Amino acid sequence: MELKEFMYSEKFYKSAPGKAYWHVTNKIAAAYDLMWDLKICKKSLVKYVPSLYRESKGATGSQSTRYWFLDDIFSGAVFSENDSFIDVGCGKGRVLAYMLRCGFPGKISGVELNADVAQYAADWARRYDNVSVISGDAFELNYNEYNVFFLGRPFLPDMFRQFIDKLEAEIDRPVKFYYWVDQQSGDYLNNRPGWQLERRKKVFMHGPLCISFCPQRYSVWTYTPQK
Repeated sequence: MELKEFMYSEKFYKSAPGKAYWHVTNKIAAAYDLMWDLKICKKSLVKYVPSLYRESKGATGSQSTRYWFLDDIFSGAVFSENDSFIDVGCGKGRVLAYMLRCGFPGKISGVELNADVAQYAADWARRYDNVSVISGDAFELNYNEYNVFFLGRPFLPDMFRQFIDKLEAEIDRPVKFYYWVDQQSGDYLNNRPGWQLERRKKVFMHGPLCISFCPQRYSVWTYTPQK
């Protein structure tokens, strides 16, 4: 077994050196995230907020995606001022901040069910003219004004499927769809009419000393309405 393969293995993760290495690199990654949060938002977006609506609405908690994961997810993406982006279940707004960091030229929006979390995101976002945060239920929006979607596993599987059904019933133009941590529900899109998989990948490591021993998977899709 090569060294890199061994360092990604469960055996290394469970060893004392592996646990120590994970602890150190996780701290480095968190510090990197905080640096960019403060630069863009003037406040930290790191803290996890448990869901208030897991049982009633199938909503997951607010956990910010690492910037170095987002670098991989959006690698090679090219956007124009005519594009309109929405993060469904935006939490405190880490992905909105990332789009600002990348210089996204169009409108940037997020919708968040937890009113307190949405307010936290709106407080820092108001300094940017092209960013808006909607406090409310994602199922109550009409998404025809958006053509770039990001979902960081905001829903449990049943609600994810319902959300996809809603999109398919409403959307009247092609859209790009980025789904982060898709291993729980992403296969629902496989071989589904109108959905074209562009890329699916497990993310292990990005940047100096940033390593994930529990790799997460993302997928990038194009959806073309079948009406």
